[in-house]
Amino acid sequence: MKALKYMIVAMVILAIASCKKDQYYLYDDVARIQFGPEPSRIYTTSYNLADTLKPYTFFYEDASVTQDTVFFDIYAIGGVSKTDRTFTLAQEQVTSATNAIPGTQYVAFNDPKATKNFVIKAGTAHTRVPIVLLRDASLKTSTPVLKFKVIADGNFQVGEINNLWRKIEFTDRLSQPAAWNASAVQFYYGKYSVTKHQFMIDQTGEKWDQDFMAPLPSDYALLQYWTGMLKITLINYNNAHPGNPLRDETGELVVFP
Repeated sequence: MKALKYMIVAMVILAIASCKKDQYYLYDDVARIQFGPEPSRIYTTSYNLADTLKPYTFFYEDASVTQDTVFFDIYAIGGVSKTDRTFTLAQEQVTSATNAIPGTQYVAFNDPKATKNFVIKAGTAHTRVPIVLLRDASLKTSTPVLKFKVIADGNFQVGEINNLWRKIEFTDRLSQPAAWNASAVQFYYGKYSVTKHQFMIDQTGEKWDQDFMAPLPSDYALLQYWTGMLKITLINYNNAHPGNPLRDETGELVVFP
């Protein structure tokens, strides 16, 4: 009896582990669809929800740039098909937020310019979804949220509940890059503020955008160089302005850890 009990427990643990590993192929009843991380990381649990939110800003782009595209990975579950399969996305309103306006701040999900890209190609189970953002004048004074989700249709039912949606926060102002995350706040750059961010740009001549900041943690020597420089430039600035140290837009002193 005791041996049987242990065998049952072992089988349950194995089943749970298998489900975690195969969450992108879990359903075999009907074709389903859901978002996920990039293909190389679909079996890395810590990345399951890595791309649920992507911040974006037009701030660094030339004035001639009127739109840009943010990509998300999406997966068909339950096997591949011999034919192309379209899928459906829809905006979901976020309570107590400035929600993005379709056709004005992004290409609407029912616009043919968008729907032509909502396709899982024959013989594949993955694609990258392009979400086209429009550089409307309103982005100079606001940061709208675009939350969207997959919708069941004639080709797909929905997949795992936590992977049915994604979100973009976008603007045309200086804004916090995704790489300026909780770890970066604690160890490298401190609390985010627009004033601090602009100071970093002005003092170093670098953009300090996502492309610049994302690789830094993997190059510790370079990261140490930049964080050291930022501390020195802040000291120099404050020494040059006695009695008037650098403060951010809320009145707090600008500091680096």
